[in-house]
Amino acid sequence: MIRPTRGFQNMRTSSVTLKGFEVMRMIRRRYCILTQPGVTGEIRLINQLFGFAA
Repeated sequence: MIRPTRGFQNMRTSSVTLKGFEVMRMIRRRYCILTQPGVTGEIRLINQLFGFAA
């Protein structure tokens, strides 16, 4: 569960948060094809989209 906050501190944090919500929504509604099923596939997709080192 996500608790409400007092608002975003700046535009960068709001943008990053909303991008994350949209990615998770796309995954849950199966708009994205995961190469691996389950949480591992979701983590790999997010790492690819946001450029995180695996």
